[in-house]
Amino acid sequence: MKIDLNKLYIHEYLDIDENIRVPKDYYQTLDIRNVSEVKVKGNISLDNFDQININLNIKGTFTLPCSVSLEDVYYDFECNIDENIFEKEIKDQFKLDILDLLWENIVLEVPYRVVKEGATIKSSGDGWELK
Repeated sequence: MKIDLNKLYIHEYLDIDENIRVPKDYYQTLDIRNVSEVKVKGNISLDNFDQININLNIKGTFTLPCSVSLEDVYYDFECNIDENIFEKEIKDQFKLDILDLLWENIVLEVPYRVVKEGATIKSSGDGWELK
């Protein structure tokens, strides 16, 4: 998600209300099967101290494997971002890509494990039994 810094310098304040897709390569090595389209809402502003203030609310849904049955479990998440970035830290003076910042906060919302409602543990199978 790229922010046009020229607009920010002119208006000193931008409202954000977008849906974004997190690229699969962000989570393919994690125990996440899918991340739904993520709703990003908030604002980005420029202050008098050459800082870009980012205040966003993020909502979405993870598809995770059930720890018992490995079936899909849909897990809703929501988080808030309140970050300050100094202009001199920005690599491209015309665009600010905040996807990495969004992902750093989204991935913190992944639970260690989830169990699908009604999931049962098998106590026996073909040639084995749990006692």
